[in-house]
Amino acid sequence: MRKLIVVGVNTDVGKTVVSAILCEALNATYWKPVQCGHSRDTDWVNQMRTHSKFIPEAYRLQFPGSAHLAARMEGISINEIACPHISDPLVIEGMGGILSPLSDEKNWIDMAINWPAEWVLVHRHYLGSLNHFQLTVEALKARSISLKGIVFNGEGDFQTEEMLLKKANVPCIGRLPWKKVIDRAFIHEKAKEWLL
Repeated sequence: MRKLIVVGVNTDVGKTVVSAILCEALNATYWKPVQCGHSRDTDWVNQMRTHSKFIPEAYRLQFPGSAHLAARMEGISINEIACPHISDPLVIEGMGGILSPLSDEKNWIDMAINWPAEWVLVHRHYLGSLNHFQLTVEALKARSISLKGIVFNGEGDFQTEEMLLKKANVPCIGRLPWKKVIDRAFIHEKAKEWLL
């Protein structure tokens, strides 16, 4: 069955919102392998959905920071995480950017590179995001990881978005307008619109 890994050009770019929309669109199970901090993205995603389906985190760390530091503070070493084998579609939410460290030796991308899944990249418009986008795409290409598509988050320049799509050589899956409050109605509306 279909598996999607949702990654971002940086932290706080909208990966959790995109994951909720994809879960609703595909009636998929949600999984965030590593969660840092007291808030829990799994809870929020399930509140936004018609049906609550999730796999618990492989690592749920208390410190709200980088996973490698949070794990070290708890005396944990994150070396390997196995992708769950399930029959339902699965949406996997990454953490931070793709090169965010899980340990002194491994980054997020190193852990997920061999999982049987398609990758979706979330780009949020902010000063410096074009550089982060291109660095992310280069890192994916260097590892022979192909993208399924891009989701743009926020109000941006359409011609610039088209330039980025050409550089990545992938389609736009969807666009998210900036919203102060995200509710279930918004998630469900986007789930019906997006190109999957």
